[in-house]
This record gives sequence, C-alpha cells and structure tokens, in this order.
Amino acid sequence: MLPRKERKRLLACTFVHNKFSNRAPDDIALLRCFLTGEGGDNQELESLTRDELRNLVGLTAKPLFSSISRWPRAMAQYSVGHGDRVKRIEGLIAQLPGLFLAGNALNGIGIPDCIQAGYNAAEPATTGILNSRVP
Repeated sequence: MLPRKERKRLLACTFVHNKFSNRAPDDIALLRCFLTGEGGDNQELESLTRDELRNLVGLTAKPLFSSISRWPRAMAQYSVGHGDRVKRIEGLIAQLPGLFLAGNALNGIGIPDCIQAGYNAAEPATTGILNSRVP
C-alpha cells in the first residue's frame, strides 16, 4: 500500500510470485497493481503504472504481458460526515459495557484495516484476562 501523501495513482502492488509460489514460473515476477481514479485507455494505464513502479521500486523490465480489469465503484467510499458518525457510534458503544465493534464500516475498508479493528475491539475484552494471568 502506498501512503496517500505520495499522491500516486498506484494504490498498491502485490508481488504475486512471492505471495503464491504456484502463480508464476520461478524466473518470472508477477505483479498485480491497483490504481485509483478513472479514465485513461489501457496503454496509458500500463505506461503510468510502469512509470510509477520504476520511480518507486526501480523496476525497468518491460512486461511480457499485461491485463487490465476495471472495477467501477469497487472500493467503498465513506460519505461526507462519516468521521463524525463514527465518533457518535463510539460514544454510544462506550456506554454499553461488553459491546465491541469491528469491521470495515467504521475506520477502514481494507483487510489490514479490518484486522486492526479486530485487534482493537478484542483488546479491551482480553486485557483483564491477560493481566490476571501475569504473576
């Protein structure tokens, strides 16, 4: 994942050949890139992606092939006022002992965000248990 402050169209790049050894031959790197924004024909998007990968990780090799899939509205977007809504929900939850929320509806839609939300929700519930085991 790239930080937003980088202001790149490239949001993330998965080095699939490292993650799943059976997806590419041993001497081939297979990358899956995720871009933000709309527009651009396939050739422009490939060129933009190659430029950003060259600048970010020094990748200069020309791809053996590329495939572009467009997923309109694939990434959920929070509406205006979402942050305030979350603060109100958190305030209500604080008044209900034993209720903990986690998931993509509050503070992030990505898998890492959801995992962190799970840890954050579980921490108050397990703190007493974990502390009671410490001699």
